[in-house]
Amino acid sequence: MPWYVILLIILAAAIPIVFLAFGWRIAFDAYHPRRRSLLETRAIETQNTPDLMDAYDAWEKTSYLIRSPFGYDLMTHFLPCADPGVGINRRFVIIAHGYTYTHHGSIKYASIMKNLEFNVVMFDERFHGESGGKNCTLGYYEQHDLRAVIDDTINRFGPDLFLGTYGESMGAVTAILEQADDDRLRFVIADCAFADLAGQLRHLVKRTRFIPVWPSLPIAEMLFRARTKAQIAAVRPIDAVTKAKQPMLFIHGRADGFIPFDNSVRLHAACPGPKELYLAGNDARHAESFRKNRDEYIEVVNRFMKDHVL
Repeated sequence: MPWYVILLIILAAAIPIVFLAFGWRIAFDAYHPRRRSLLETRAIETQNTPDLMDAYDAWEKTSYLIRSPFGYDLMTHFLPCADPGVGINRRFVIIAHGYTYTHHGSIKYASIMKNLEFNVVMFDERFHGESGGKNCTLGYYEQHDLRAVIDDTINRFGPDLFLGTYGESMGAVTAILEQADDDRLRFVIADCAFADLAGQLRHLVKRTRFIPVWPSLPIAEMLFRARTKAQIAAVRPIDAVTKAKQPMLFIHGRADGFIPFDNSVRLHAACPGPKELYLAGNDARHAESFRKNRDEYIEVVNRFMKDHVL
């Protein structure tokens, strides 16, 4: 047999294996990311905003577990904002952190909401921090976990709560997906969310410059579904936001290369209700809008709450 025929046979056998490897890598990075530990996230937040970590350590807090509808526990932290006149007030916000992170990433947003006299509930999302779960689904199952935290908060503190949600990155996606059929919410703040998961993965694959989108992404979608029973195509905040009834604030850094800011522009455009869009300065990369533009960021959130919520 001629050498070139042997070479063609080898290539014909190797190419599918290469594409399968590419697809597996994409899927694995999505559902089983390298997660930061509590010690790591605490160190990062201490470096980025040391004053807020000191404040967090001094805040009163209560920790407890909430059972996910999927059978694992969600580590949850309650930060009360006491009103001297009436005890615990009825304003509550639930904050969801980002991909690979922990509830420590929510501290900066908790500081804003506590200054607005909100009680804060933070939690570690599935497969992150001290919560359970075998994998990450980037919003598919996380939205139902957020619903469980909302349900628990209402059951724990009473049915008459003035309640909103606040999320960063994957947490923002989770908040947008959850609100689509939850009329109990009075507001949603979404910082650096993607508009749809399939599009986000396509963007990340293109950034590698060596992994071909096709057929790597279709293979990744099949492997992701086989491992998690979740569908990438179903994670579409751009559809969920069209059902919004409560005011929504969309925030994004202009220098975000991980999730480009046009995602929030699209989400804002698709939102039918009261809404605001804040695009932070040109030096704000992914999830850096607060850190790089702190005073302006706080002013934007305060104005949104005053004009549309409170």
